[in-house]
Amino acid sequence: MDSLRKIFSAVLLLTFLILPQIVSAEKTDWRDDNYNFKRVRTVVLMNIRDDADLSHISNAVQMKIEGDYNKSANKLKCQVLTEDQARRMLGMGNASPDRLRASLSDIADMWIDCDIRVWKDSYYIVPARTVWENRKRTRKIRNRWGYWEEESYYESVPVTYPPYRVDTSDIIAVFEAHDARTGRTVFTREDDRSRNDANAQKDMFGRMCNSFFEDLGKRVK
Repeated sequence: MDSLRKIFSAVLLLTFLILPQIVSAEKTDWRDDNYNFKRVRTVVLMNIRDDADLSHISNAVQMKIEGDYNKSANKLKCQVLTEDQARRMLGMGNASPDRLRASLSDIADMWIDCDIRVWKDSYYIVPARTVWENRKRTRKIRNRWGYWEEESYYESVPVTYPPYRVDTSDIIAVFEAHDARTGRTVFTREDDRSRNDANAQKDMFGRMCNSFFEDLGKRVK
């Protein structure tokens, strides 16, 4: 049993060293408890804003995050219109986003804003370190009948690992649901995530969208 426990510990340590780990994931919510979410029948999904300036990322990544955003909104279980659809319905193709929002009550009960505020790549260096690990050894012993046989045992030995680089990905996105008639915010979330992995923001953003629209969908039904 002790040997199995030592093997499990060694495998667990190796897993932590190899696999990318989430450093942090924090959601901050606020909602208007007096707002009747159940009366919402139509929602307009405004285009993603990017205060973080995503001009440096590829078109494929931009298309992925837009696709995840639109697809996740289907969790709302009500009619969902894109910003482009709303513009065509209202004949406001060239209007500013603010002017469009002021007219959305003619076709919708709520609109959703999404702003990606942080999209950052960085890294840190894990210094060289020495740890004690259990290594399997074998030896020859005489059994009770006097014959030689091989026995396995474990020995704790110091193992030195060299320094290595860990890439990190940070993203902060803010989602806001607004009442279309009054324009006031009725539900908002700031989602702040960081991961020890390179270029992981696109996948984290997809999970952010799923989480937000799933939680909002529990109220809009």
